[in-house]
Amino acid sequence: MDNPVLPRERWESALARDTLFFEEDGAVVAYAYVQPLRGVGYVRHVVVAPSHRGRGVGAHVMRAVAAHLRGRGCTGWCLNVKPDNTAAVRLYRSAGMEHVYALTTFQLAWDAAARLPRPARPIIARPAEPSDDAALEAAFGLLPGQIAEARGRGGLVLLCLADPTAPGAAPLGFANFDPFLPGAFPFRVAAPELAAPLLDAIRPHAPRAPEALLVTVEDDDALVAALRAVGATVQLVGAHFRGEIPDAG
Repeated sequence: MDNPVLPRERWESALARDTLFFEEDGAVVAYAYVQPLRGVGYVRHVVVAPSHRGRGVGAHVMRAVAAHLRGRGCTGWCLNVKPDNTAAVRLYRSAGMEHVYALTTFQLAWDAAARLPRPARPIIARPAEPSDDAALEAAFGLLPGQIAEARGRGGLVLLCLADPTAPGAAPLGFANFDPFLPGAFPFRVAAPELAAPLLDAIRPHAPRAPEALLVTVEDDDALVAALRAVGATVQLVGAHFRGEIPDAG
């Protein structure tokens, strides 16, 4: 299941401001895309052309990213990386980041999702409103401003789960669903059996084809096990790194 290419207008409106390109002799040899949040920059892409790897370009890119994020008010940064990408892990550790947790991206067919266990108690799903953001961030360890940033990009479906019998209780789930991919990231639930009602809420927003979606599970071994048990296919295993942005110079 390959990720589709974003339309140019969506890239220009949502990504261009925080995408950095690096050129040599008029040719692009690297790029980076970041999401400045409230004090933390999420480094989404760091890509160096194969012809320029092993030449210190990655370190140059990270220095430029650090300067860009400092200019956007960030003091910390984070990213995801394949743990077997030893060169990238070494680069990110040299930039002051350390491993925090593991994440797994699954391709989950809708018929497999239907086999997930379900909660015995009633659960409701509804749009996540700005007034929910602080509670969702606290309940699921999301970065400050992460939900607001997603909402500001437009085109995404933000959903939360709640117990209708306890309106003041902590939220039970959250998903940021992109119908274009289609995929959900973050996808957080308080217990594995809550994944099914959250996926139920996502499905009306999903395209008819493909008959599957991508779901990224972070720091949740129980949910990883539940998705594996119904036949979800692992697309990517990653490691989340986080740290303070080094001072300039």
